[in-house]
Amino acid sequence: MLIIVITIMTLMKFTEKCPKCGGFIQTKSVRKSIGLGIVEIPVAQFCLNPVCDWYQDFAEAKKPEDIKEGFHLSRNQVIAIAAIVGLLPVYALFTYFVPMIDTGNDVDPKPQKKLSELQENTTVGSADTPPAIVPTAIVPTKINTQITPTAIIEPNSYLVKIDFSHGFYPDVITINKSDTIIWSNQENQRTRLVLVSKDNLFENQLLQYPGRYQYQFNQQGEYTFILAEYPSYEQYQNATGNVFVK
Repeated sequence: MLIIVITIMTLMKFTEKCPKCGGFIQTKSVRKSIGLGIVEIPVAQFCLNPVCDWYQDFAEAKKPEDIKEGFHLSRNQVIAIAAIVGLLPVYALFTYFVPMIDTGNDVDPKPQKKLSELQENTTVGSADTPPAIVPTAIVPTKINTQITPTAIIEPNSYLVKIDFSHGFYPDVITINKSDTIIWSNQENQRTRLVLVSKDNLFENQLLQYPGRYQYQFNQQGEYTFILAEYPSYEQYQNATGNVFVK
């Protein structure tokens, strides 16, 4: 099947440019009903350049020197392709229905026991023969597979304003682990403040109005922050803030 398709694709290679003027080529084809489908059969090619009179008919016999470019189909080749395409549906139907034929010799059904024999096998034996063991039906116990979803706490962000007069406001804030604090410089008189972490969480941050700095707290604990003057780094009085992470 693959060889047939490759052969057809090889034969359908045509001239792409006019061998006379180098212009674009138009291929003329007709539709033919073959088997269960429709096939486009090329019959001629001509140049789209209005001043060029190049034209070739695939049904006409040509000398080898008349074919300038590409591979062209003759009438016999078109008939051969049509015959191959027409045989494809027949081949598909043949391969589909042949495996469905059942000869009846492959299955050898085993004889089943009669109902009376099954009843005899379930009777209680004599004194010399132990009684047959009748299996007890096992009732499956219903298991509660429902999983209680665990509450997921989304991390939040909190804004803390700072200036040299009020320090931190709010000066004490309690957050959860993975939350973020955003410090915003509100000092428009002395435009540069230095944010200092007493616990060395980060390096000293120079905030110029209206600059911001944020930090995410990933560990529980109590943390202290102060404000300092730039460039002397002298601490402002009453400018201390605390963050409690639970």
